[in-house]
Formats: sequence, structure tokens, C-alpha cells
Amino acid sequence: MQLTQAATRLESAVEAQLRLGAPALASLGNDLLEVLRPAVRQTLMEVAEMAALEVSGQLSGQRVDVRLIDGDPELRVTTDDSATPPRSSHDVVDTEARITVRLPGYLKDLIADAADDLGDSVNTYVVETLQTKTHQKQPGNRVRRTIDL
Repeated sequence: MQLTQAATRLESAVEAQLRLGAPALASLGNDLLEVLRPAVRQTLMEVAEMAALEVSGQLSGQRVDVRLIDGDPELRVTTDDSATPPRSSHDVVDTEARITVRLPGYLKDLIADAADDLGDSVNTYVVETLQTKTHQKQPGNRVRRTIDL
């Protein structure tokens, strides 16, 4: 990912808007941009970390790490040896619980279609998806990073 390019594009867009106003406003805006530069870079880094966590939650047995290369984040997919594989519908479950979830109709249809594409029942699809999500996002998992400002 090229944070520097993204930050430069954002700054250019803001500067273009500032030029539409009074010259004093443009000068003040440029000063503000200079002060906000580290915060913008930090926010972009956090977006990269959120993307890595989101993708990790969707990959069974793998995780996405964020590494800084020359000051820009790089996302790398690695094998997650600590991940517990989701149970299949053939595994014996000791106890069962029932919950009722109210979903918008379109979401229920999307879930049914996704389950059908995999040849699973809706129940099996939902249970396995939830198992995968909870195994990937256990409390205490952290993203470690170094930020050059």
C-alpha cells in the first residue's frame, strides 16, 4: 500500500477546495494540513490494520499481517498455526443452543444463496461462519506495528 500517495492525493484535494475560498483561508488551511499530516498518516495506517483484521476473519487457517516496508504498510498472508479449524457439520456437538436473529429479507436471501453455493444448509453455513469469525477474533489478539512519522 502506498500511504504516501494516498495522503498526497487527500492533501491535494483539500488544497484545491481551499483555493476556492479567500486567500487568508487558504493559508490557514495549509497550516492546518501541515499540523494534521501525522494524524492523517496514522489514520491511514489504522485503516490498513482494520482491513487486515477483516480479511483475516474471512480466511480460515490464515492471517493477514501488516508490515512496514520503507514506511508504508504491506499486507502479507501467512499460515495461522494457532487457528482452530471450524467444525464440519459431521462433528458431534455436545450441547446445542437456539437463538433467534431478525435479519432484513435481502440479507437472509444472501445467506441462503451463499449456503446453497457451498452445498450447505443455511444453519450449517451460519454456524461454520460464526465459528470461523470467533476463532479468528479472540479477545487479546493484537496488531503490533511501528509507525514512522
